[in-house]
Amino acid sequence: MTPMLVLVHTMPSLVASFAAWCREALPECRVLHVVDEPMLERIRQRGREDPEDDDRLSEHVRLADTIGASAVLVTCSTVSRSVARVRGRASIPLVAIDDALAAEAVRRGPRIALVATAASTLEPSQALLVAVAARAGREVEVTRRLVEGALRALREGDVAAHDRLVLDAVRSAAVDSDVVVLAQATMAHVLVALADDPPGVAVLASPQLALAEVRRAIFPDAVAAAPAQHEV
Repeated sequence: MTPMLVLVHTMPSLVASFAAWCREALPECRVLHVVDEPMLERIRQRGREDPEDDDRLSEHVRLADTIGASAVLVTCSTVSRSVARVRGRASIPLVAIDDALAAEAVRRGPRIALVATAASTLEPSQALLVAVAARAGREVEVTRRLVEGALRALREGDVAAHDRLVLDAVRSAAVDSDVVVLAQATMAHVLVALADDPPGVAVLASPQLALAEVRRAIFPDAVAAAPAQHEV
């Protein structure tokens, strides 16, 4: 039986990107996509997470289980804390987009620059980095940078403006950090632009690291292939 992966997105633009990444990282799997923009918008409007977000995510996971999914990957960093809470009662593997990213960043630390285009991502992403470091017995200093206007440009279809703003922020952040973390999967494609002129420190993106974690969850007895293009 063909393994099935369900991805839960809050940004429609990620569907095509993850479809391509999954073809490379998980060619054996059938991939289905759930797009739930209202879940993220509700968090933005209220300014915080709420137990009802856990309930909504739980419903997505329950539906994935009923159709025989092997795992669920949630690609939105803003709801990662909901993923952590729901995971304990999920009957199939539930992976957060930035768990593996945080572990790799802490390994590269201790000065971590967290670059985000959505304000709602900053606090949960920083909290995750600090928690992962504490579990590893390490101390980290997380510097947060919000790239104003980049997310609006992306939503309006101006990818060039989004990328220009993000690249400027990454290069600025790299000056006094050990590693730069791109806090959202929507930012990952800028690694291509950075490859020709790297900023001098590692810049990490989440998608390939998360898909490697998914592969380990679906195929626990197989040796996971090294993730491609998760950093420059």
